[in-house]
Amino acid sequence: MSRTSSPLTLRDLNRTLLDRQMLLARKTWSAAEAVQRLVALQAQLATPPYLGLWTRVEGFAVAELVAAMQQGAVVRAPFLRSTLHLVTAADFAWIRPLLQPALERAWQGFFGARKSGIDTRALTAAARDLIASGPLSMSELSDGLLGHFPGWNKEAMEYGARTHLPLVQVPPAGMWKGGTSAKYRMLEVTAKAPEEFVRRYLAAFGPASVKDLQAWAGYAAIGKVMLGMREELVEYRDETGRTLFDLQQGKIVTGEEAAPVRLVPEYDNLVLSHADRSRIVPEEYRKLVLLSAGRVRATVLVDGFVAGAWKIERGKKESKVLIEMFRPVSRAIRTQIDGEAERLRHFYDGA
Repeated sequence: MSRTSSPLTLRDLNRTLLDRQMLLARKTWSAAEAVQRLVALQAQLATPPYLGLWTRVEGFAVAELVAAMQQGAVVRAPFLRSTLHLVTAADFAWIRPLLQPALERAWQGFFGARKSGIDTRALTAAARDLIASGPLSMSELSDGLLGHFPGWNKEAMEYGARTHLPLVQVPPAGMWKGGTSAKYRMLEVTAKAPEEFVRRYLAAFGPASVKDLQAWAGYAAIGKVMLGMREELVEYRDETGRTLFDLQQGKIVTGEEAAPVRLVPEYDNLVLSHADRSRIVPEEYRKLVLLSAGRVRATVLVDGFVAGAWKIERGKKESKVLIEMFRPVSRAIRTQIDGEAERLRHFYDGA
């Protein structure tokens, strides 16, 4: 059903996304609650998810997320778009099976001929047996698999095992400022309707188009699920005429709402979760943020949109937050940016 004949402006979409991403006002939620609301935080590098929660959660403490991971309430695992994410164990258990087709296509795309001859069922069964004996690194797992299948490509087997088994990393992998080699264990999974997957995406990133959902999830078939929910969802149009879907209870924040300066970390899903990224990244800055080899820079949000980038330079006594603005800003805005950078430095050095 259509809620309004007036199109949602770019600023409406920007402010609504910021609100759902806890970037208009920090929330007083627990770390696990925040991760659950966001569905998942991309975690190819260990530190960015902590910084992503710092910028969203009032009084966020590193120790709280560490404890949630040590207790198994939050896990780090191959997930959306075949990349490592932090996700609650409860969500991983039902979302992971929905991602299986996308993970298999990624495995095929990454390895192609190198996986030729691999019997997927035999590989999965052998990997399951090996990892049942205790957490294993990918290298340890593939060494064991080579004992069963000496003629198969080692890297293809490693990736095949994590593709076909619901594996999660074991702490200390993913710990604050960590770089520890990861070991994996299996997590039990359950079935759940894909419609709930769509609802969770819209709650965190809507209103959104079918292509936006597909970009976030990493596979095209999920678009049919969204289209099949038209009777349940609200339909909007943006200024270009595209159809956007949302939850009935989804709150739309108008573009007139003020947006505070925010520092968003590398690889944040705020930047990556729509096919049309213009609601956060102005087109003229796209190549300054989305780099080669899938790298995504940490960004400075001014008036809700990316206006610069930042990075932390570690020091012996004190770190520095280095700011690179893509455009001039007023003295008042620069003062806000510097203040946020100083708070980030204090958090980073003190955690």
